[in-house]
Amino acid sequence: MAGYYDDNFGHWDGMGDDEDGEEMREFYDKVQNESVEKVCQGCGRTVRIRPHYAYCNSCADARERGMDF
Repeated sequence: MAGYYDDNFGHWDGMGDDEDGEEMREFYDKVQNESVEKVCQGCGRTVRIRPHYAYCNSCADARERGMDF
């Protein structure tokens, strides 16, 4: 099974060959098509995230754990 990663959600699991895996791949492709290059407001890196997101996955996870930028 191929590994899938993006700056929106990090590592994607569940991309198997069953019906759920196919739906997950379709959603992954949709997210990739919607993503734009933006500067993450947390780490300052240029990342590909959805237009309405301000933070990459790593920074969003850190914020959920209480880190403040």
